[in-house]
Amino acid sequence: MEDWQVRPDLIVSGMTTSAGGSFNVVKIDGMGKVNGDLNCVSMDVNGTLKMQGGITGEQVSINGMGTVEGTVECDSLRIDGMATIQGMVQCSELKVNGKGKFQGNVHGERLSIDGSAVVEGDVECELFGSAGTINIQGLLNAGTVEIRLNGSSEVKEIGGEHIRISNPDHVRFWKQLGLGGVPRMKADVIEGDEVYLENTHADKVRGARIYIGRGCKIRQVEYTETYEQDPDASVGSSSQA
Repeated sequence: MEDWQVRPDLIVSGMTTSAGGSFNVVKIDGMGKVNGDLNCVSMDVNGTLKMQGGITGEQVSINGMGTVEGTVECDSLRIDGMATIQGMVQCSELKVNGKGKFQGNVHGERLSIDGSAVVEGDVECELFGSAGTINIQGLLNAGTVEIRLNGSSEVKEIGGEHIRISNPDHVRFWKQLGLGGVPRMKADVIEGDEVYLENTHADKVRGARIYIGRGCKIRQVEYTETYEQDPDASVGSSSQA
């Protein structure tokens, strides 16, 4: 018999305080306070969770509000509500449709931000995608970075093999009507093999094949193979290494 088959479930529908431990299913529909670490197969938070510990599991879903003071290690972490995680996050797949605040580093394979995310540490993954707003105060390092701007985003440094930051057509449509601000990315340094940028302000862009598109304002571009610039872009200087 597998270990998870003999574990109890932790079901909270009112107000409950738990010392943590090992469970099969954890389901929070009311207000749950956990004073310790949790190890579970799956966790589903629809109410309010406050944890003075970390989470280890396979699937973690936060639809309500959650605060985790420790680390989160799982296969899948999905945030549709609001969550603050104070420790490191390590997961195969992270998806944020609501609002997530991560005070440590975030490591994974596939990270998708369609809502809002603030990361005070570094982000490292194979595939990073965003159609929401992001604020990463450290380094974003990924094999592929695909960011569709829908608001003001900021990343201190971006590194990767393929980097594409673009302005969706529907945002341009609303801008033409005078509705809404200009979606923009701000970064200190962007470095990759292939770099495509729109509406990006950066101090320095380095790479092999670089395209600087409309709305960009870049102080310095360094490239090794090819470089193109849209007439509606401002570049202080460019040089081939």
